[in-house]
Amino acid sequence: MTIDAFLKKYKTGVDYDGAYGKQCVDYVNAYARDVLGIRNAFYAQGIQYAYQVYTDYARLPTVSKYFTRVANAKSNFPHRGDVIVWAKERNGYAGHIAVVLDATEHTIRVAEQNYDGKGSVREYTYPNYTYVLGWLTPKNAKRNAPALQAGQVVCLKNTACIYTQYSAQSRPVKIKDFSIFHTTADAVFKAGAKIEVKAVHRKANGNIWVKTKYGGWVCVYDYKNDVSKV
Repeated sequence: MTIDAFLKKYKTGVDYDGAYGKQCVDYVNAYARDVLGIRNAFYAQGIQYAYQVYTDYARLPTVSKYFTRVANAKSNFPHRGDVIVWAKERNGYAGHIAVVLDATEHTIRVAEQNYDGKGSVREYTYPNYTYVLGWLTPKNAKRNAPALQAGQVVCLKNTACIYTQYSAQSRPVKIKDFSIFHTTADAVFKAGAKIEVKAVHRKANGNIWVKTKYGGWVCVYDYKNDVSKV
């Protein structure tokens, strides 16, 4: 099952173990079972609260077998499909746990259950990493990002726009910015175009941008869809 199919199936929540109602851990257990094929991933004797999934990682055989624990730090950011864990300070005793849908240097978009103590489910973007202990990355996750360096030539699988900075939120380069053209259309590389790499920038969220000989930047790898344009 894909993550999108999982979100649709459990949009009203899930009580995985049939006890205590729809808890946040129920949701990630269902995710691990249905999407990753791991049953009872986040249950073990002595574990009562969500934050312990991270702090007691070493004594959770199923978790340590199938997931890599990554600490929250300025140089590390979760990927889609990771399981993120908040400390007990978030709500005073239990912490919280959720499935990562997207992340940037400053924000985290998650799918979560029981964020309100009522078993509700939502997709929500947190504006910061406050109280986040870290995340658990599935060891079988496919992170086949290409290893690029200056001087290489890449062939795009998809159409890609050129931006002034290595971000789609920056200004698209106009053809008039190139001295050899005289129009005001956006500069776009068609699928199949070959680009000589002048510089490489790997963003914290996993995306890879390359600088072209025209001076603009093109995203050649987008982690969100696990599809490389290279």
